[in-house]
Amino acid sequence: MMRIFRAFIALIFAATLVIFLRDWYKYEIRADKTVPVITIDSPLLEVDADATDEDLLAGVTAYDEKDGDLTGHIIIEGISKFVDPGVCKVYYAVSDSDDHVASTYRRIKYRDYTHPRFTMNRALCFSLLENVNISNVMGATDMLDGDITPGIIITSSDYEYGKAGTYTVSAEVSNSKGDEISITVPLLVEDRSLNAPVITLSDYLIYVEKGTQIRPYSYFESAVDSFENSVSDSLHMENNYNSEEKGVYSFHYYATDELGRTGHTILTVVVE
Repeated sequence: MMRIFRAFIALIFAATLVIFLRDWYKYEIRADKTVPVITIDSPLLEVDADATDEDLLAGVTAYDEKDGDLTGHIIIEGISKFVDPGVCKVYYAVSDSDDHVASTYRRIKYRDYTHPRFTMNRALCFSLLENVNISNVMGATDMLDGDITPGIIITSSDYEYGKAGTYTVSAEVSNSKGDEISITVPLLVEDRSLNAPVITLSDYLIYVEKGTQIRPYSYFESAVDSFENSVSDSLHMENNYNSEEKGVYSFHYYATDELGRTGHTILTVVVE
């Protein structure tokens, strides 16, 4: 009986050894241990703001000793925030048939990148009888993300509700790449009639380079009284503009009707 038991144990040991040697040969001798290699033709790629995945994969190839060309299997794992102005890192990865993964990255630069920009659909110039709603006036756009208005944060440390005066408003916003901009502009609340003339401009906020001369009449569209009659002949302007100094400046437009009521609007100019 003992002899049969020993023979049985020996048989189990031999079978286990055979299985072990088979698996060892399969995974240690015959297994593919090579890792794919990703090759990039240039460490920096310049692309447009609307670049597609195909654009971002230009010049990127992959090869594996067992599987051969794996270029068509390369994926973009992600794109970083800016590491320099207008410059990101793009991360690439590829795997072979044995699930060996290779990864790398390179930098991309967006051509003619510009910072996000604030916009205004009217001047921050209100009658005391109006609802002062700054969030309905200010917007923001970005060449990469498009409309980023929902991300704007607006603050004012001196605004007093229901009181005429000149206040300070600050706004800040950032795009998905972490490029943050801010602006501080005046908010005017005036004790004037809602029937005062309405002055319309083509723009209420513009950005210009240092040294740019402004032609304020080129932004003027119309001035009408409460009966839609033109009062453009009464238009006059004031400004504090200095094209040689970076900052935020205001061009004030005024128009008066026959009853002596004066309308007012503002063109805000940011000198960069």
